[in-house]
Amino acid sequence: MTSKLLVTYMTLGFPDPPSFAAFIEGADQLGTDIFELGYPPSFAKYDGPTIRKSYASAKAIGADFPMLIKKAREITHKKIIVLSYLEGLQDHLDSFLETVASAGADGVLFPDLLVDFSETYSNYVKKVLNKGLAPVVFVSPFMPDRLIAEVSRISEPFLYLGVRPTTGIPTPGDVSVLVNRVRDLSANDIVVGFGLRNDHDVREAIIAGANGIAVGTAYVEAAEKQGVQAALKVVTRMRSILDEFERNLGEPTERKGPQHRRRCRCRTFPCQRGAFQRAGSSFARSTKGQRGGCR
Repeated sequence: MTSKLLVTYMTLGFPDPPSFAAFIEGADQLGTDIFELGYPPSFAKYDGPTIRKSYASAKAIGADFPMLIKKAREITHKKIIVLSYLEGLQDHLDSFLETVASAGADGVLFPDLLVDFSETYSNYVKKVLNKGLAPVVFVSPFMPDRLIAEVSRISEPFLYLGVRPTTGIPTPGDVSVLVNRVRDLSANDIVVGFGLRNDHDVREAIIAGANGIAVGTAYVEAAEKQGVQAALKVVTRMRSILDEFERNLGEPTERKGPQHRRRCRCRTFPCQRGAFQRAGSSFARSTKGQRGGCR
């Protein structure tokens, strides 16, 4: 059975270094596949207020970010991807990459790479690779088909699809439609995040063909309001949703081709919504009759 990836985000040092370490340890044990650690930037233009507030909090307590990456590396053997913004790193990108690599990170993710540096993105990808790091490329549904298809071939270990303009802020949009479009363009696995609003969005992303989800705002918000244990309960819930999908669907079959699209408006390969309905799961009941389901 193909496992659906759970990518767990947390801001380095939030809500405080000991609690951060406890969250990483707990999330590791609860089924996180990859960690995405936010390295507070000078200006997080595409993050919502919850994540921005966590950046400010980590900076205010004087958290040692490279040391916290090392701490996370000691706790988990899972891949660690560091998220930050290129805009504030132009003058010292090489040293930043060297720092996170030596601390134990496996890759980096810059949400502003293709938005603000699209004409020279390949130069940045080469720099990342030269430092022994994996370039995780962030795309949005508003980018040209050609660009999405192109970067999907160089992004490692997956292509990161952000479904909203900003994290943690509800905006209109059908997640399944957005994922379907990028799924058809991508030559890579797709992890969906950056704006998943609720459990329904998570399920819709997986049904539409995503290989995994990235969750952040929900964890940060829970940790801020109720502590690390509350955040870990969210991790448990997210893992449970992915595991439910795997239990009911089983091993995915290969894509069918255009004739399948004509029969099924959900445009997934195979028709995953139908598989759930045949299984009679609680998930099938929750999606029954929704726009975009199978005929």
